[in-house]
Amino acid sequence: MNVEMNGWKWILGTLVLVITPVRAQTGSTILLGPIEGELAKKQIAIDLDGTQKSLLSLASRAINAHGAFRLSTAKSSRFGISLVAQGSKEVQLSISSGNPRKVIKKFPQDGTSGKDAVLKALDKMVLEITGEASFFSGRIAYLSSLSGKKEIFLSDALMSSASPQTSFGKITFNPSWDNSGQGIFFTSNRKIFNNIYHLNLTTRKIQTIASYRGSNLRALQNPRTSQVAFILSASGNPEVWLSESMLSKPRKVTNNRSNESGPCWSPDGRRMIVTSDSRGRPQLYEVSLSTGRLTRIPTNVSSHCTEASWNPVDPTRIAFTAAIGGGFQVCEYSFAERKTKVLSKGTRDGMQPNWASDGRHLFYTERSSSGATRIVLLDTEFEEAKPIPLHDSSFGNCSQLNFYY
Repeated sequence: MNVEMNGWKWILGTLVLVITPVRAQTGSTILLGPIEGELAKKQIAIDLDGTQKSLLSLASRAINAHGAFRLSTAKSSRFGISLVAQGSKEVQLSISSGNPRKVIKKFPQDGTSGKDAVLKALDKMVLEITGEASFFSGRIAYLSSLSGKKEIFLSDALMSSASPQTSFGKITFNPSWDNSGQGIFFTSNRKIFNNIYHLNLTTRKIQTIASYRGSNLRALQNPRTSQVAFILSASGNPEVWLSESMLSKPRKVTNNRSNESGPCWSPDGRRMIVTSDSRGRPQLYEVSLSTGRLTRIPTNVSSHCTEASWNPVDPTRIAFTAAIGGGFQVCEYSFAERKTKVLSKGTRDGMQPNWASDGRHLFYTERSSSGATRIVLLDTEFEEAKPIPLHDSSFGNCSQLNFYY
């Protein structure tokens, strides 16, 4: 099954502030040219004039989503990008610059599909022009209520299409990739009680990973080793447990009267952040994996902080959800500066943040006053950037995204 996009509108060209012509006292007209917005001034102008027509939509979508670039005409752009299909699973990328234009980089790129080849080629384009890694060819697992029940779907990083992975008709939640990218951990009551499962995406085999007494709530694999962190209530209240592999018996890490949730590994797999209500209300804590001791992270922005996501490139930064002004917003805390800033704004709730692999882009869930949810993408590099919705209502209510690259 493919869920196709409907109704998307991408604005091409320069971001401008339109100023009505002002008439001087003499009656003559003073014409003011377009004034670039602050965001547009920071962006690199590129054009897609040499790109094959059938590839334009996906390429434009990726470039507009990134934030470091703006689409322009060949006459006013700094770089020209050409993408041409070379069979069903390969494209040729050319990057040109100068006046007159000269090709400065040209290479073929293959992929698992034509779309995958385009996204991988655009990742290389970003690296060539900015010197920074990109995320376009990553994948996301998320929940959608398209069928009437929340089920797990997979899609590319831009949600240009998606496919369902479960059809239990039960309660399914907390999808997370294993560190090989070949499977998904998830929690479901598909067999009456909440158990933790692993879905092998190649064989389609579903294994029961945790079915202990009480609630089996969450599994998250270490990004560097075979270790898996669990949230289990086998001993009473939800605690952090840790196993050395997916199928080995876990050991209890925390031993508190409080409720722990939302484990989050550091990029090097040596540290962990959890949410705990040990002080009465949920806050973020770093947990010692050897002693279970909790050390509060001084976000100092709200009495309700949850859902930490550790930046995969800069370990001094974490994103999280905070209750602010009667709603929820996505925030970022800097360990280096010991400061918090609010990233999401507006009337919609922002929650469930998850970093892309480049450490620049942040996925999160937006929720409207009616309860409708959608996944958006935010470029955290530029303060002027606004979140970009990645899908419309044809995808259903989507939430709990987890990214893999």
